[in-house]
Amino acid sequence: MNNGYLDMWNNWSKKRASVPVYDNWLDDYKDILDKYKDSTILDLGCGLGANTLYLKERNFKVVAADFSEEALNNINDNIGNVKTMNINLLNDFPLQDGSYSIVIADLCLHYFDDKVTKNIMKEIKRILKQDGVLLARVARVDDYNFGACEGEEVEHHFYFEGDYTKRFFDEKDIENYFSIVGKVEYRKTSMIRAEEEYSKEKRLFEVKVVKGE
Repeated sequence: MNNGYLDMWNNWSKKRASVPVYDNWLDDYKDILDKYKDSTILDLGCGLGANTLYLKERNFKVVAADFSEEALNNINDNIGNVKTMNINLLNDFPLQDGSYSIVIADLCLHYFDDKVTKNIMKEIKRILKQDGVLLARVARVDDYNFGACEGEEVEHHFYFEGDYTKRFFDEKDIENYFSIVGKVEYRKTSMIRAEEEYSKEKRLFEVKVVKGE
């Protein structure tokens, strides 16, 4: 990502640095998580580490990955004892094929144009083991509390909102992108967290993908 975008997320992360607040969306995937209890989970685009903290408190092994050093510093300072890794989603991942059984990508896949989004999905597929699982959440086209379909439409369902770009997904988009990884299951859902940024309902798609051939 360009330096301006990186600076923006570093500033955002530094401003909000604290112990992260999580919701319990991963509870619905307890059977999958428990199946791979002895494996390491990749929290891709981890931000301040909400899902990392959720997993650590439940004794899962997790690698927290983000392109913002400030976000990773927050994890080191406020969670601790977690391996962190700098991964820029614009680039191919610095990971070997078949490295992980589970990849979590929560609220990090809806900032990219068509070409980049498809490459991210190819990279997730590449680093997943056979029958590995991607668990993700992305913004819906009716996520009106968080700027759905506002700003300049750069591509279909992809908008420039002044400081950054953001994609809002419909069912067709979910199939189009996530099927690159494998077999897709999804549902409409929403989230509210006890923190200022998410004090309003955020409308999402929750997606589970099992790696295909």
